Amino acid sequence: MIQLLEIMEITKQKVYLSPFNESFLTKFDTGNNVDVHFFAANWSLRCCHYVLHIMFKYNLVDLIYPKIDTNFRTLPKSDLDWIHKSVIENPEQKTAVCNILNNSAQPAPYIIFGPPGTGKTTTLIEAVCQIRKQYRSKNILICASSNAAADEIAKRLLHLLPHKDVFRMYAPSQHWKYIDEKINPSSNFVDEKVIYLPKEIFILKKIVITTLVTCIRLVMLNLQHDHFSYIFIDEASQSTELESLIPLAIVNSKNEIGEKLHAQIVIAGDPHQLGPIVRCTKIKHLFGKSLLERLMECEPYQKVNNKYNSRYITKLIRNYRSEKAILYASNKLFYDGELLCCKKSDTGCITSKWKLLSNRTFPIIFFEVIGHEIRAPNMSVYNEKEIAIITEWIKKLMSSKIGNRKIQQNDIGVVTPFKKQKVMIEESLSKHKLNKITVGTVETFQGQEREIMFVSTVRSKVFKDNDKEHIGFLSHPRRFNVAITRAKSLLIIVGNPSVLCKDKHWNTLWKYCKANNACNTEPM
Repeated sequence: MIQLLEIMEITKQKVYLSPFNESFLTKFDTGNNVDVHFFAANWSLRCCHYVLHIMFKYNLVDLIYPKIDTNFRTLPKSDLDWIHKSVIENPEQKTAVCNILNNSAQPAPYIIFGPPGTGKTTTLIEAVCQIRKQYRSKNILICASSNAAADEIAKRLLHLLPHKDVFRMYAPSQHWKYIDEKINPSSNFVDEKVIYLPKEIFILKKIVITTLVTCIRLVMLNLQHDHFSYIFIDEASQSTELESLIPLAIVNSKNEIGEKLHAQIVIAGDPHQLGPIVRCTKIKHLFGKSLLERLMECEPYQKVNNKYNSRYITKLIRNYRSEKAILYASNKLFYDGELLCCKKSDTGCITSKWKLLSNRTFPIIFFEVIGHEIRAPNMSVYNEKEIAIITEWIKKLMSSKIGNRKIQQNDIGVVTPFKKQKVMIEESLSKHKLNKITVGTVETFQGQEREIMFVSTVRSKVFKDNDKEHIGFLSHPRRFNVAITRAKSLLIIVGNPSVLCKDKHWNTLWKYCKANNACNTEPM
């Protein structure tokens, strides 16, 4: 008997498989040997080939290499009843929403450039809600690079709009038990199985939410090329360019050659955060740059006289997540110093009782640790001294407060670039019944935030290539940016400054901490 199985999880040396057909379990005899063959999933690759076919067939070069429209038109002013009251006080978010409503960039994509904590998703949600209020007949397609991102959008929209208008479309590979109970009634799961709606029912759904790759299944519905008036692509910096082009290719596949694109494309993301994951180094130069990053090199999205053209792009600059000091290094290195801190401060409540700290009012602590980097058999590395320090200080934090509220485990996160360090920190915390603290790599925390974040750098060695010193992939600027911008109230860095400062980004952060008397050399 041949049965196709899906890999559900890989843990150390064990691979967990889930049968597509439960009858497999009834026929399987535990006393017999089974041959298992692994095949690479090629669905996404086939989708990319389809995109290339459509882009070539309909000559859509102008769509992905847009130019400024010289026929400038004055956009009508929009006096809107805002859904999110915070948007009223945010001129950048209001500009983005109004320009999206007015199709100011069409046929070029409109970009929402959202640095950490600036309300990118809120802007996207506001725009979708305003489209529903202003243009009841128009249909919206929302795509994201991951199911997690698509689910977050779905949950927030279901909280604001009628459930009958929102449709969350999953792929058959998604297991029903991972679907949020708030989303399930508005999804394509029926009796714990994925079904695809017939065209006559699908066209009644005003807002469709799915992943980039899954949305290619809409081709089979043979929709009118003008069915979707707006196409949103969220977390666009994390997907490859070909994946981001899938929804664009779908709406163009029925067009006559030379016909103007009907839909306004909206692309949201941050080119300074994590980009597409490309494991093959030979094709990284082709797939390593996202559509968002490449578009921002085109004329409509370039700064002129130090300002962006708001008809094509809006940069959100008001950060509601982090303390001003936590933003400093990221703001200086990646965002031209334009980010504004709009968060109320609670930091002093956390650190004021810690007598060992050099500066009890500054929201960053840099523990200077001279530990040893040890390589495990799986080639990942760990640093036992950093693990001990992080465990000790998390125990201290559990007796502190944020404002009038006692710190909980879910207020704390630990980010580290190495998987072995992650596993060993989890084991150390588990011994003290601190299992609810999230420990993960930088990829784990992209798009997340915590009141308090630890960054365990692990690195204690300097590498040298072509007579140039470096600190390995720890020097990747986007990883650095994501790692240090997850904290809301307190950022705690544990590492060896003599090693880290070989990199200009870590050096900037360490010097800033040093200038503010926030470096501790004896943390235990």
